[in-house]
Amino acid sequence: MPLPVRYVVGLGSNLGDRLGHLGKASQRIARLGPVLERSAVYESAAWGGPDQGPFLNAALTLQVTLDAGALLAALLEIEGALGRERRERWGPRTIDLDVLWGDGVMIDTPGLRIPHERLTERTFALRPLLDLVPDAGPPEGGEPYAVTLSRLSEPAVVRVFQPSRWA
Repeated sequence: MPLPVRYVVGLGSNLGDRLGHLGKASQRIARLGPVLERSAVYESAAWGGPDQGPFLNAALTLQVTLDAGALLAALLEIEGALGRERRERWGPRTIDLDVLWGDGVMIDTPGLRIPHERLTERTFALRPLLDLVPDAGPPEGGEPYAVTLSRLSEPAVVRVFQPSRWA
């Protein structure tokens, strides 16, 4: 049996009961393996897409024996079960789940990149990740993500809920 790997999964929502969607997704993700910790929840303006409402974003650490591709497939299934419709790129969504980072994991395939391909551009992904793994950085070495985040300002993120509010 493969050894468990610690992943950080990013969660986002900007439609309907945003906090409720994060909680439901977290509960379903916990069926895949132990959820070790949850970040705070942050609010930010939508980034990179059409005009839409603000997002709530958070992250959790998950320990699984699934390979990264199977983990991604399971997350996409959870998105669908929670009403995610993919109509336009970066459009509004009930739930968005991304594998942001894996402990010592580096994957670069057409359907999956770990660390997430735009992680270092996104305050709303880096801030929750750093709540969970403050010393995280690229697996091949290089600048720690905390340094990267210190240079980013957009979109601004505001902490709105503690982890206990969405667990």
